[in-house]
Amino acid sequence: MRIVQLSDPHIVPAAKQPVHGQDTLERLRAAVNAVNRLSPSPDLVVMTGDQINDGTEASYRAFKDVISHLRFPCHMALGNHDYRPVFRQVMLEDSRADSASYYYSLERLGHRIIVLDTLDEGEVSGRLDDDQLDWLEQELSSGLSSVICMHHPPVPVGVAWMDELILQDNERFLEICGAAAALRLILCGHVHHDFRMDVGNATVLTAPSVGLQFRKDPVIKPDGSRVIATDEPAAFRIVDIDSPRWKTSIHQLSQ
Repeated sequence: MRIVQLSDPHIVPAAKQPVHGQDTLERLRAAVNAVNRLSPSPDLVVMTGDQINDGTEASYRAFKDVISHLRFPCHMALGNHDYRPVFRQVMLEDSRADSASYYYSLERLGHRIIVLDTLDEGEVSGRLDDDQLDWLEQELSSGLSSVICMHHPPVPVGVAWMDELILQDNERFLEICGAAAALRLILCGHVHHDFRMDVGNATVLTAPSVGLQFRKDPVIKPDGSRVIATDEPAAFRIVDIDSPRWKTSIHQLSQ
């Protein structure tokens, strides 16, 4: 099974570009075109959060217009820049547009793909409530080879300012994952970097952004503000799974 992980596009409409110095809308278009040209083709695409930058309907509609050109199924986890009611209204065409957590699973080619919602409204860091953790424990009990997709990394990545903003109160999540022998991978976004950490039998992989990359050491300007973005190109992760083995690579786009 081949999974393409796109993460953190941080879309706003064309009239409001750029975001941190990058045209994130054009970068997402380039990423979609690159995914469509991959060989072998992916079996599915996962988008691990921060689909948009400001939670507005206009931004989700701009995002939806671009992502509609993907030739493969795309499954989305929510990040701290997302807004559940408007996400539901635009992306799911759900008239209820409520704030309930958005998490689900699907089976593909003998693997279970589990999509979590770590959005903690009003916070940059993430959180999972007991209901979602209970559900996750049940999903992982199936014994199927499993991949978790979520926005916030559940463990530190080794960069001080990023590690303040990961999944909070992560003890039970890590216990559940540590007990799940068939869990292979935990695919995360949020940190706009390629990191790898192990959790029990599973490996946590974070992805670079298809919008903009973050500095590990922000530049502090004379006025005290921070420059957190770099001029590095957009990129995405490719994961090929032949259970129990897997391999991964980063596909970097041209500037």
